Amino acid sequence: MKSKSRLYMLLDNKKVIFAFSFLAAVAIWLMVVINVSPETTRVIKDVKVTIDTTVPSQFGLEVFGNENYTVDVTVSGKKYLISSPSLEADDISVVAQTNNVDSAGVRTLTLKAEAANGRNDYTIKSTSVKTIDVYFDTPKTLQMVIEPSVKAPAGKIVADGYSAGEVNLSETSVTVSGPATEVNSIVKVVAELTLTSPLASNKSADATLKLLDDSGKGNFKYTTLSIDSVVLTIPVLHTKELKTTVTFKNAPDLYVTAPLTYTVSPSTEFFDISVDEYESTTEYPVGVVDFRNLSPSNHVFYFSAEDTAIAESGETDEFYVDVNTDALSQDYYTIDVGAITLTNPTAKKYNVSGLNKSVVVVGSEKALAALTDGDIHVQVDLTDVEIAPGQMETVPATVTVDVATGCWVYGTYTVDVSL
Repeated sequence: MKSKSRLYMLLDNKKVIFAFSFLAAVAIWLMVVINVSPETTRVIKDVKVTIDTTVPSQFGLEVFGNENYTVDVTVSGKKYLISSPSLEADDISVVAQTNNVDSAGVRTLTLKAEAANGRNDYTIKSTSVKTIDVYFDTPKTLQMVIEPSVKAPAGKIVADGYSAGEVNLSETSVTVSGPATEVNSIVKVVAELTLTSPLASNKSADATLKLLDDSGKGNFKYTTLSIDSVVLTIPVLHTKELKTTVTFKNAPDLYVTAPLTYTVSPSTEFFDISVDEYESTTEYPVGVVDFRNLSPSNHVFYFSAEDTAIAESGETDEFYVDVNTDALSQDYYTIDVGAITLTNPTAKKYNVSGLNKSVVVVGSEKALAALTDGDIHVQVDLTDVEIAPGQMETVPATVTVDVATGCWVYGTYTVDVSL
């Protein structure tokens, strides 16, 4: 009796009756939606297209250009099955068919759409487009030299009275990558800079890289560069008459602090000097005199004007240099083979001859008189020597004298080495 009384009490409770009625209504609504809901359609936006490269890859072909294709897909089915989030773009697979792609070029690919997860409770009706155009080609990469290209009004790069030096680039080469058809038609890569007026001072600026074919055009749709620009520098030069000089190398310390005198003919000439150094520049070295080539019997040297910055107005073809060696003498020394030091990391048993000639040492008479055999050193480096048994090879020998003597060795020397 108590149980029945409690049941009567629950049924008499309005809140309980309301809750029960709500749950019953929801259950009935779900049954209607699932079993009675009519078919409907929906357009799913921006479904990604996958390009099947299985066949093209067998011919070495890749996709160039746009690879991020999307389409809109129309589906039909019961509303609760195709509404968001029950069905989203990731649930649909759209594949571009490439079964017939076996050569380079633009190919029209048919699209095939289907459920990505194997669902069969809705129908794919159509796609917004049925085909896409895709470019296929063999990939190719080249390293190419960058050439400067400066454009100026009326072709005038520098102002009157000035000249342009050799244009410099911050990078001299670039990696070009893309489809072989395009890459093969590239003739050159230029760093292009356009000037608005002639220059009277040095110019440095970013220059855009451009690809050009043999007709001078640059329409390369799919090719890419490892860098897009470089810094292009145009040195601007101004002509100035300067004293001609030479520099010395391998000079003993004595002649570094008290250089030998010399004459250069012509003693002055017109040279193109950087505008930044124009005021501070008073002389121009036309060549380098190596002390190893200098002796009382060999003291005249010639240097070509082509190796200098001589101006177009200059009239000199060659510079004549005479070093004053009146205070110098030379002596001859025979070096015993036992005094020759070998650098021999392989520890092979090489046979080394004496020097190919007597050593000529140059210096003042006083310095030569004080010179001893122990002041002369001969070094032969066998590190890179490869000699087969029974063969002989001539190897350079480095001959020096102690710097404190104020003397130097004239000429070059060799030894014969066998195994």
